Amino acid sequence: MSVSRTYETGDPGVPNEYGGYQYWFDNEDLSVDLYVEEPAPDDGFFGQVPAMLMARSRSETQNWEMAEKLYARLARLGRYRLVAFADSGMPIDANFDIGDDW
Repeated sequence: MSVSRTYETGDPGVPNEYGGYQYWFDNEDLSVDLYVEEPAPDDGFFGQVPAMLMARSRSETQNWEMAEKLYARLARLGRYRLVAFADSGMPIDANFDIGDDW
């Protein structure tokens, strides 16, 4: 598995343009990017979900199948607020009320 240098050294990630950090890893089956920002609860549900995970399949598994399994496993933990988006940017599932002003 190839892992980002910052992940291997324990650094806080690569700073991104939004004031957060980016981590990534990939192997022959998948590629994953994780973007993390500080929580800002007054900023709607995006402030309550300060991390974005983008996983792409490099195997026979479709991206949506991998995303569904990952979402279900994280939701079962009961520790995280999750929002899943379609490729079009439309929210398609959440484990909390995101309201109408997303």
